Amino acid sequence: MLSVTAFACPQGTTLTGGTGANHKGGTCVSIAKDAKHQDRTATHAAQVAQHDAKVARHDTKQASQLAQSKVKHNQKLAKHDAAQAQHLATQAKSEAKTSAHAAKAANTDAKAKIAAQKVAAEQHKVAVKS
Repeated sequence: MLSVTAFACPQGTTLTGGTGANHKGGTCVSIAKDAKHQDRTATHAAQVAQHDAKVARHDTKQASQLAQSKVKHNQKLAKHDAAQAQHLATQAKSEAKTSAHAAKAANTDAKAKIAAQKVAAEQHKVAVKS
């Protein structure tokens, strides 16, 4: 048995759409037109693939640049923190020296005060005896 498509559409066309075994309600579509459409679709798909590849390369490059930027920023922060720590250490050392000097001066003043009190006590004893 021959199908309806053999009799229903002229040469160079094919029956598309419709329902049932005989494609009732279908339409005849040019095979050449369909081939052109498929060619355009393939070309468009290739262009989309090229565009997607270009976008992927751009995104990769951008991510790489962002990573490098973050590394540089972190290095800069580390240098800053190291310099600040060194400054604080120097400042603490200076304060320790100042504190030691002040303690030594206070100790010397205390000794001088004790010596002055001893002299005053001896002078008072001498004054009381006379």
